[in-house]
Amino acid sequence: MTTVSPQSSPAPEPSDFAQEVYELVRTTAPRLFAVVEEYRPGADDADSDAFVVAWGLAYEDGAAEVIAVEGQRRWQLAAAEHVVRYFGRAENLSARLVWLTAPDAHPHTGSRAA
Repeated sequence: MTTVSPQSSPAPEPSDFAQEVYELVRTTAPRLFAVVEEYRPGADDADSDAFVVAWGLAYEDGAAEVIAVEGQRRWQLAAAEHVVRYFGRAENLSARLVWLTAPDAHPHTGSRAA
């Protein structure tokens, strides 16, 4: 078996390393989502309204952290979709997740909760 001296192998280009670091960050970054409450008092969408009530991060293992927009409420959940249980409980009000990145544009998967 032969050994190769570190000096004899070409050093990686700095831009190659920078690209590797970027790819590492991109592929391990959590996905950002909002929890949106939608108010629909009737069948007419003209009276409908929506509010961002929380922001969350979904991690590679499926776990999520969510922070309410108003107040100091925080949740740590096994899955991002579980947070909608805590919102949209009033009449004519529903909650759903809105992902800021498409699942196919990011290595983590996620779906819209109704």
